[in-house]
Amino acid sequence: MASVKRLQVVGFKNSGKTTLTERLLHLAAERGLRASAIKHHGHGGAPEPPPGDTDASRFFAAGAASSLVVGGGVLLLQGREPSGGRDAHREAGREENELDRLIRLTEAYADPDLVLIEGFKQAAYDKIVLLRSEEDLPELLRLPGIRLIIVPDEELRSILKNRQAQRAEVSRVGALTLLHREDADGIANWFGRWLKGERDETL
Repeated sequence: MASVKRLQVVGFKNSGKTTLTERLLHLAAERGLRASAIKHHGHGGAPEPPPGDTDASRFFAAGAASSLVVGGGVLLLQGREPSGGRDAHREAGREENELDRLIRLTEAYADPDLVLIEGFKQAAYDKIVLLRSEEDLPELLRLPGIRLIIVPDEELRSILKNRQAQRAEVSRVGALTLLHREDADGIANWFGRWLKGERDETL
């Protein structure tokens, strides 16, 4: 591939983001693509670190800004976010800047063909949106770059297809691809088209 492709998987908690990201990673590997994954830890606090008795964890606990261990072709990294010099004005763009740093990091080290990003809803990359219920619509359909909407059942799919154009962001949903989350073949076919650069309608 000429350049690294980037695709986000977004939705609220328990919408199936991690399961779908895993599925996409398998599909990419089946196509001979090298894929990286980035996840936003949305559960509050810091992600769970590796066991604290490893050398790399001891370095990190001792105050290292980052601690890396490499062996057998695998790299493990623990790092602290840069925090100096932030103010309220800069905080608004912090999440997007953080994602850009993570993308640069994985692209520099892993040399992927594809970066899958779970979370970071406000970033402007192509997105798959996973809906849980009709209540998710107002917030999630305002996000930029939506390419595919995945629904949990046919009832919500029908609501999306038949809903009258009360809001501009909903009125255009009919032009997007809507798939059931259990439609493995449909998701695989859509992903293959997306990888080739075929563009469906977008929000």
